[in-house]
Amino acid sequence: MPLAGCGNSPEGPMKPGIYAYEAPDGSTHRMVFQESTYADMADNVPKPVEEGTWKRRDAQLCMTSAASGAELCFDEKAEADGGFSLSANGVTTRFSLLANAR
Repeated sequence: MPLAGCGNSPEGPMKPGIYAYEAPDGSTHRMVFQESTYADMADNVPKPVEEGTWKRRDAQLCMTSAASGAELCFDEKAEADGGFSLSANGVTTRFSLLANAR
């Protein structure tokens, strides 16, 4: 039996799917969240600019980069339109739902 707060719990504002967001530099991206992985696709770039795995821990969404192994954890907040926001270190990024996972 898994421990509460560990693993890829379906509980939380982010649900697997495709989301749009704007990076701090103003570029637009699509974030694809699958059951346990993510891929960050910048517009007009054919391959992911970042990818890795995600899990929920201690009421946060934690993402681990496949390239560097670095883990970043974010506070999640649901948005009224089915999207969500992630916040860490005083920076909040808003994700708008484009498509649900199949």
